[in-house]
Amino acid sequence: MTDVLPAVAGLLNGLADISLAYRDGFTSLPCIVLAEIGNSSSVILSGADRYSSITLQLDVYAGDEADVRALAVEANDVLAAKGMKRSFAQFITDEDVPRMCMRYRFGLDEATGRVVSV
Repeated sequence: MTDVLPAVAGLLNGLADISLAYRDGFTSLPCIVLAEIGNSSSVILSGADRYSSITLQLDVYAGDEADVRALAVEANDVLAAKGMKRSFAQFITDEDVPRMCMRYRFGLDEATGRVVSV
């Protein structure tokens, strides 16, 4: 099993502050919160994970709707270029700070680190 959050945080570095956990308040906006909401073994070879199916959630926060949407597009472009397939996106306005919730599904070859769209 591979912890993909540090690698994804590295990919998104420079777009906004990156957090690997939800927090009660934001010290600065914009911010992207990453959460791994699914990670299951799909193939095991010689007693070790070879291929895993992963679901990742990004919550993109910014000061207003336009900034949230623009940052979400940038983050999506970065992840799509690496082969991560967006399976869900929803703009949420019933909170103090507007956000875009996006989920990505992808496979990971544990031996090579290669991302595979599913």
